[in-house]
Amino acid sequence: MSETLDLNLLLPAGMSRRQAMRALAATMSTAALPGTALAQADRTLNYFTWSSWGERPFLDQAKAKVNLDLKPTFYSSSDEMMAKLRGGGTKLYDLIVPVQNYVPLAVRANLLEPLDPAKMTHRKDLFPEFQNYPQWTVDGKLYGVPFVWGANAIAYNRKVTGDIDSMDALFDPKWKGRIALRDEPEDSLGLAALKLGIKEPYKMDEKALQEVKKLLISQKPLLRAYWKNIADVQNMIASGEVVVAWTMLAVIEPLKKAGIDAGWVWPREGAIGWSEAISAVKGTKKLALVEEYANFTLSPEHGEMMARYLGYAPASKASVDRLEPELVKSLGIDPKAVNRLTFKDNPPNRSRWNDIWNEVKAA
Repeated sequence: MSETLDLNLLLPAGMSRRQAMRALAATMSTAALPGTALAQADRTLNYFTWSSWGERPFLDQAKAKVNLDLKPTFYSSSDEMMAKLRGGGTKLYDLIVPVQNYVPLAVRANLLEPLDPAKMTHRKDLFPEFQNYPQWTVDGKLYGVPFVWGANAIAYNRKVTGDIDSMDALFDPKWKGRIALRDEPEDSLGLAALKLGIKEPYKMDEKALQEVKKLLISQKPLLRAYWKNIADVQNMIASGEVVVAWTMLAVIEPLKKAGIDAGWVWPREGAIGWSEAISAVKGTKKLALVEEYANFTLSPEHGEMMARYLGYAPASKASVDRLEPELVKSLGIDPKAVNRLTFKDNPPNRSRWNDIWNEVKAA
């Protein structure tokens, strides 16, 4: 009797107890539907990314700092990322981490959602060079703000090779069978072009591509491997199978922790530059959460952790300001040196680049 009285006291005028119960049931049912407030409490994001960004410290930081539960799935190349998104991945994933030259390609393929620039509040903390990086804006719409940048260059075992400052080491018969190159045309054709003195690798014509092919085929007898996964080249250097490799800075800190005197250098001929950012996958129902995480990756704490854990250069000046000068120097974090890099771009004859690279590997 008292329960009925209590409920009746809460009813709007003119509403019976039976009507109130029906309304409550309908409300509970609606709250469970996607897009409602209850559904929005789900802060899980399906994350399609490079293996580095799916490592436990990044997942734990996202959970602790912004209460986001990242569920990573990995790709090992940009082409794999594109192929899987085209093959139905837009129904599976909420966000990706593309390299800058793949952003226009993904936009044209209708694979990305634009981001709201107003949500990128940490953008003000970035070095000016990365606040408005052009390849991340397509047709006036923003598809990412870089949280990390760097160079693909040369890692080497200093104890074996001594100091290195040139690409000549990648072509030196002294290291036959102990050299590794990346299995990616943008990197390997690009570095060969720089070795030949070609100033704009991503604008090569057929004549230049043939010169690059000839150089890379002549190098093949010296190689231990073309690597695909960063863990593979790291393990080859750690084991001593490889002493000189064209690779990424992320291999260096783990090698040093393993007691290897690992050197890192942007060779005098040049290096291949890149930047990465969070981009939203087309059709995601959680765009606001993707934007929240994209903004967090620009924050001082994310950039600091990334630099200390992976050895990558944050785009955030506020992050760099938290690091010791010795660490900053060892990571090569100097935006003034950006003009020494040739940033990856999309060659107009992209399919021909793939053909040339396959010809090199088949030779």
